[in-house]
Amino acid sequence: MHVVLPGDIDDPATPSGGNHYDRRVCRGLTDAGWRVHEHPVPGDWPTPGPATRADLAARLAALPGGALVLLDGLVASVAPEALQPQADRLRTVVLVHLPRDDAAEARALAAATAVVTTSEWTRRRLLDRYGLPADRVHVAAPGVDPAPPAPGTPAGTALLCVAALAPHKGHDVLLAALAAVAD
Repeated sequence: MHVVLPGDIDDPATPSGGNHYDRRVCRGLTDAGWRVHEHPVPGDWPTPGPATRADLAARLAALPGGALVLLDGLVASVAPEALQPQADRLRTVVLVHLPRDDAAEARALAAATAVVTTSEWTRRRLLDRYGLPADRVHVAAPGVDPAPPAPGTPAGTALLCVAALAPHKGHDVLLAALAAVAD
């Protein structure tokens, strides 16, 4: 199996849940007996320039016919022109962490053999938005390593929210809810 990843997947300066998830998928496939060939694609994902797009297209064209290729959605969803010419030659699977909801993503996912999402919400969103065949879109929800329960704060008055500060994370919803119970 070939896995196409953003080039900065292991860069400690750009940590993300998506990168961690991709790393776990690669390890899990290897542990399950798959031979995993990683292809980190350098570039400014999800806003690649022409040279980066050409590099991705060349990498896909160089893979052997019939190869199974898992592509991170950050790469695949913005470069349909690299996936479409390979649609009949490669078995491509796009891993969508968060939908982009745009025409490029629609074209990329339509060219894929299958789509894997990280939640049922994302799966439904893609099915509703793009009309993909339901039997081609699957969920592989992330998990966590077992850990002992956190002790909390002595008074129970502190809250730690670990997530990127981004509109889709819903921090505005959390803050509004906390404001409603400020006492």
